[in-house]
Amino acid sequence: MASSTDGRTTRWTEHRTTRRRELVEHALRAIRKRGAAVGMEDIAAQAGTSKTVIYRHFGDRAGLYAAVVANVHDFIHHGLEAALQLSDPSDLPVLAHDLADAYLSLVERDPEIYRFVLSPPTADAAARIDPYGGLLEIIGGHVSQAIANHLITNGQDPAPAATWGNGLVGFVRAVADNWVASGQTKTRQVLVAEIDAFFTPALAIGLAAVPQPQEQR
Repeated sequence: MASSTDGRTTRWTEHRTTRRRELVEHALRAIRKRGAAVGMEDIAAQAGTSKTVIYRHFGDRAGLYAAVVANVHDFIHHGLEAALQLSDPSDLPVLAHDLADAYLSLVERDPEIYRFVLSPPTADAAARIDPYGGLLEIIGGHVSQAIANHLITNGQDPAPAATWGNGLVGFVRAVADNWVASGQTKTRQVLVAEIDAFFTPALAIGLAAVPQPQEQR
């Protein structure tokens, strides 16, 4: 009897997980069609269901927002990781270029979804749900490690790596936020070129300025 009950519970849990995932996909489609200010009615219509069903699975609009944010985080994380794996970690200006281009490409692909993520539905949701959900720290860690490896390989002190890596990621994120908020009046290529113009000389000067480790006496 217990085994049968456990089996039904497992199947119900799997069903709910699948249904939540489907509803999030429908929400993303509705956002793309209707924009970041999409209503729950539009999302329900896209899913071919009612708002009551959506609330049953997510509790309220804030719960659906949190699920969409988690989905977007996964998408951006995988996209940036793939771009960083293909980049040349021994050339820091190229690494900065590839990170900026990859992040802005992901934003350019789904600007309304990015706007949705940056617009929590309530003050309570804004207080409880981080639109970036630790994503910047994760990617900042990857970039910082690449910079540290580069400095070590060239016999330099890796101490500035975390400052530069996290600063680069935060800079690109701020540029993306402003780009979306201002209606994307510039092309992605122009933005990336402007980021290159700032970081290429900055990284070159920074690398030259890092003091060499002193020999042990």
